[in-house]
Amino acid sequence: MSRSHFLSAALVLLAITAHAADEPKKSAAPPDTKAAVTYAGEETCAVCHEEQATTIGASPHRVLSATSRPEAQRGCEACHGAGGKHADEAGAVLDGLRTFAASTPPAERSGPCLSCHGGANALHDFRSGEHALAGVACTDCHRVHAAAEHLLSKAPPALCYGCHLDIKAKFALPEHHKVPEGVMTCLDCHTPHGNRRFALMRGSESRERCERCHADLEGPYVFEHAGAFVEGCERCHDPHGSVNRHLLVRQQVAQLCYECHTVTPSDHIQPSFRDCTRCHTAIHGSNFNALFLER
Repeated sequence: MSRSHFLSAALVLLAITAHAADEPKKSAAPPDTKAAVTYAGEETCAVCHEEQATTIGASPHRVLSATSRPEAQRGCEACHGAGGKHADEAGAVLDGLRTFAASTPPAERSGPCLSCHGGANALHDFRSGEHALAGVACTDCHRVHAAAEHLLSKAPPALCYGCHLDIKAKFALPEHHKVPEGVMTCLDCHTPHGNRRFALMRGSESRERCERCHADLEGPYVFEHAGAFVEGCERCHDPHGSVNRHLLVRQQVAQLCYECHTVTPSDHIQPSFRDCTRCHTAIHGSNFNALFLER
């Protein structure tokens, strides 16, 4: 190609480009991503789901049927989502309905529950609690359609044993709190809906929750036992069960005491001194003696 021909082609290409730039740009229409949301109404749901409609009518969730509630927060659809398309297709499509299936991520199953119940004092810390972090959803323990007295799928401790088999085994040991006998339940010590304390315990510290029942050991004392005051009752006791008397974590009392009191008088290592609490009787704390002697 000669130089003149090359220049002519370049000029033509430049002219075409300039003409295209002068043409007004046509903006593409945004896609219609928001499909129409339609609601079926609980009467329509009840045609196919008669059993669920009957049971929820006897449950605390019957308040959702109030006609004063917005359509999106009324009846079945308050929890399951808009069911208009599901009803129109005779149940052939779920169309985003929440089924609360076990395969659904726990946070998604708990979300609708917390949208109403999240303001309750007991539920403020649910999302950061150990149950939620372990993948436990509200529907793993609760039956939404049941009457008030049957909202739990099982009564504690049977419900808790479903996951905490190691704790169930401890309650079978010779020394244990009277949970299997029905004298107390897991809920006497734990808050299952979550808090920021270890093991979802009630009370701000170990001694506080234990002293709700063991009031005879309640302080404060003039002379506090540092182990109980700082580390809590669990430093010496296993609250669920033990093969040792008084739920102690060690069989010999001296062995337990020596874990902290590594420097002891030479005459205290003889066999006759292995039962420390024979002399240090006020071991939980004393108002009279710094060595926790009776007087």
